[in-house]
Amino acid sequence: MFPFKKLPAYGWSAAFLMLGTNCLVYYGSRLLNTSWRHYDFSCGLDHRIPFIGGFVIVYMLLAYFQWICGFYFAVNEERHICRRICISEVTAKLLCLVCFLVIPTTMTRETITGTDLFSRSLLLVYDIDPADNLLPSVHCLESYLLARVLPWMKDVPGWYKKFTVPATVLVMLSTLFVKQHVIADVIAAVLVVEVGIAVSRIITSRLEELQ
Repeated sequence: MFPFKKLPAYGWSAAFLMLGTNCLVYYGSRLLNTSWRHYDFSCGLDHRIPFIGGFVIVYMLLAYFQWICGFYFAVNEERHICRRICISEVTAKLLCLVCFLVIPTTMTRETITGTDLFSRSLLLVYDIDPADNLLPSVHCLESYLLARVLPWMKDVPGWYKKFTVPATVLVMLSTLFVKQHVIADVIAAVLVVEVGIAVSRIITSRLEELQ
């Protein structure tokens, strides 16, 4: 079952901080880098990965379901756990901003000719999500972060514990199968999350020493 709870004050603060950072990074960067030269980091292996349009369901629905549930549970955790997750997320997102501005990226997307539901859905994704700000993949970042911080979380239902890791794998694969990202974007997402977690551990340990 989904445990609905009243969000604590610090949870609201964390939620707004994480959402605000996401908007700043994803949309704010485009105010600067749209006209800049963009680089394509696709490799031979990327071209061998098949296009599977059905994975747009994972990309559009499963991913957002995982994020909504995961971050809802995160901001409902005890204050120190919520703080650790929030710092990890914000740090990883700010590293994304650096990447988006220092190495703007793009890629060649699949030509969609079908008229089925999957094709129409993917055309919608391509239309509202331009082929830029790709490295790191924000989709992969969010899902991987939720999987990495799962051991920290104490107050989550059993189904979520079983769901998160498989969902993360599927979301990361979906970014490649629907040709929204290349392998380098996935790897970069993992790296910025790991740096974010390392920074969070340092900051929270210092804060605990001061208390």
